[in-house]
This record gives sequence, structure tokens and C-alpha cells, in this order.
Amino acid sequence: MKNKLKILCSGHKGFIGSHLYERLIADGHDVEGIDLKDGNDIRKYNFTEKYDVIFHLAAQSSIPKCEEYPVRAHTHNVLGTLQILEHARKTNAKFIFSSSSSVEYPSIYGTQKYFGEVYGTLFFELYRLKFVALRYFNVFGERQEISGDGSLVLPTFFEQYKEKKPFTIVGSGEQRRDFVYVKDVVEANIKAMNFLDKEIIGMFNIGSGKNYSINEIADMIDKNHPRTYLMPRNEPYETLANIFYTRTYLNWNPTVDVKDWIQAQL
Repeated sequence: MKNKLKILCSGHKGFIGSHLYERLIADGHDVEGIDLKDGNDIRKYNFTEKYDVIFHLAAQSSIPKCEEYPVRAHTHNVLGTLQILEHARKTNAKFIFSSSSSVEYPSIYGTQKYFGEVYGTLFFELYRLKFVALRYFNVFGERQEISGDGSLVLPTFFEQYKEKKPFTIVGSGEQRRDFVYVKDVVEANIKAMNFLDKEIIGMFNIGSGKNYSINEIADMIDKNHPRTYLMPRNEPYETLANIFYTRTYLNWNPTVDVKDWIQAQL
């Protein structure tokens, strides 16, 4: 490879982080991971190493848990991000922030991710920190686990299908979501790292540019499988990524449609 980089990947044992971590190692970089699953808390971690690039994925990503414990979630999603941003500033590292499409909607989690974007933008303006934020839509793929609060549709449905239990669907099931494949998300991170060579800031939607209703997702697995409808949650009725700028400036395109992926799992 042309340039071996020293890279920090926070949240490297999470769903998306683990895929990114493996890709960076496969690409030949010197990669260090930090994860709460190893007992390493970014809010308290003593950062001493100098990195060329920092990928920040560590977060409390469960929207219901953020709403139940907003102060605790704030310390993870805002103070933790600020802590690692400050280390990037001191060591002049490129910073790729895993944000969320939820920044566009009123929620505790979305607001906290928005604060991360605001701090990153301020660090760019004040300190010329090389910063980019990737706003993920509904990420799916291998190794995604049930969240425990039913907020992750695909692993929940597959587990219920396997155990011959009814699909549990929040609300009417007509709410629509933009689903994006995890390895496409990884590729977006790699593209963002190269984009930062231009020394300009960027905010990019990482989605497929199409959406499906939750009922349609259930139909893709089995149209005849029984379903149980639950009380609706405080959540957006529809998400749909505008990826024009992502395609234009990152030269990135989604490659795997959720419908094809589901069929491959059956």
C-alpha cells in the first residue's frame, strides 16, 4: 500500500466498528481499537498516542435507552466525543465522526449526535481540525445483534422468524426507513478519510437513497408470517437519504439493497 497510517477506531467491537476495524487492518494500516466492552471508556481514557486518523464510532446508540437515561447518554455521546475531539486537536489527527440521520428529528439521541457535529465544526473553524461527519441511516448486515429494546428491525425479525414467533411491529408498520449495508458504510468511512486530504469540512448522508416500509421488510422475509402490532413510538414516519453530495464529493455509492440481502439470508 502507498501510505501506512496509524489509526484509532473507537467502538471497534460494535456492529459497524468491527467491520471498519477489520477493513482498516486488511488495508495494511496500524490500527488501535478502544471499546467499552474491553473496559476502556473514552470519557475517562488517557489518550497519549499520536494518530494520523481517528474514526469515532463509540456511542450509546439505543434511542429508547437515551430517552430513559438522557444524562448518562449525554456523557457518552457528547462529552465522550468532545474528549476524543480534543485529543485529535492536540495531535493534528483527521477525525471521521459517525453521526446519524436522527440529527434531523427531535430526539435525545439525535440531539446528542447533532452536538457532536457542532463541536466538530467548531474545532474545524477554531483549530482547523480536519473533520467530517457521516450521517448513517438504518444500517444492516452481518453480525448485527438484537438491541434488547426492539429498535433494530432486521435482527429482531430474523430471530422471531427462526423461533417461529410473530414479528413485533411498532405502530402500523407503514413507517418507511432507508436501509444501508454495513460494508457500504465502511467504504464511506474509507472515502471520508481520503476526502479529508482536501482540508475542508464535510457532512454526508450515508443511506441507499430508497426506502421500504416495515411491513414490506416483514414481507421480504415471509408474507405469511404472523405479526403483532405494538403501540407507536416517538419516531419519524419516514427516513430517506439524499445522497447526491455523498456521491459527488466522496465518490461513494451503495452497492447492496436490503431486499437482495434478506433473500440471501433465507
